[in-house]
Amino acid sequence: MNTHRLIVLFSVIILLLGICPNLLCWAEGMIVYAYRGTTYMIHPNDTVPTPTRITEEGISTPSPDGRFLAAVDRDPDRRNLLHIRDLHTGKKIRSIILQVHSYVDISWSPDGRWIVYAGSPQRIRGGRDLDTEIFLISPDGQRKRKLPHPIGERPIGFVWAPDAQSVFYNLASTDRLQEIWESNVNGQEKPKKHLPFPERAGFLSRYPFYAFSPDGKKIAYTPLHEGVFVADIEGRNHRKVVEHIHEGIFVVKADGINLLEEIANRGLRQFFQVDWSPNGKYLVFSVDIGFGNYGLYIYSFASQKVRRLVLLEDNLPILPRWVGDSLPVQPHNKMAVTWGSLKRTKN
Repeated sequence: MNTHRLIVLFSVIILLLGICPNLLCWAEGMIVYAYRGTTYMIHPNDTVPTPTRITEEGISTPSPDGRFLAAVDRDPDRRNLLHIRDLHTGKKIRSIILQVHSYVDISWSPDGRWIVYAGSPQRIRGGRDLDTEIFLISPDGQRKRKLPHPIGERPIGFVWAPDAQSVFYNLASTDRLQEIWESNVNGQEKPKKHLPFPERAGFLSRYPFYAFSPDGKKIAYTPLHEGVFVADIEGRNHRKVVEHIHEGIFVVKADGINLLEEIANRGLRQFFQVDWSPNGKYLVFSVDIGFGNYGLYIYSFASQKVRRLVLLEDNLPILPRWVGDSLPVQPHNKMAVTWGSLKRTKN
């Protein structure tokens, strides 16, 4: 009898593995993204991935160990605040006043030591930022550092180097879409310009349209109308890994009749942001599917297959960041913030 039950159980497991590739074929961890000014979390390994709302603050970044969330908001006095929250519950742990009058984007370093953001110490005049600067701040708010960047330009779209020793960004200008800049966290070196992308590639510069592999050997990037590409970190050996995806979506005609529209001939229309899984075996990216539909997708290097995580209407999911359950990089010189100082206590 027991032998029979074991055989049945083993058969069920085999069957599940055959019809549900999520159990082994899709990476673990969490993907955090923003949609309509709200931050969500989704587990790609779930059989039916379902977004969970974390906080109504949309400019946010998860800690690399998947425990905390840093999000920017304004208080009634219109001061910019950096909130540190529990990633799983959304509970606020502490709030830090940012001494800037505007902000662009934030990103948590892979070693957990710094949060990078950009802002203007001066008040906005005529709707424009003045003297935008790059800052590093520790998650406990005790340490702050300013980084040099090209004078007169507005840095946006922060992407950390895998070793957490430098941060990359692009500039809010329309004539340098293939350029990315690098500033070292020591603040002593001049910013470096890099050109790792083909000249023909076009990007939407507001978003961080590229990401480095966890081992620092590859870069993934998303030209707006072309697909998802991967190249060597030096900008060589470019190859397209995602292009056309056969998607069927319902379009409501004027007479109210649903028509199944197959967009296989065009594939996904526009590609925006991309990030690597912590183990480097997958990519997550956001796309415009067409007909007012947007989504998050996962690409597997092993199977060369694409899986849709979530389908959304009217707005693009932005800032997808894939985190695990441990720090991917050990803090340099053991100078990281101790996570014990970020206790989950009432604020």
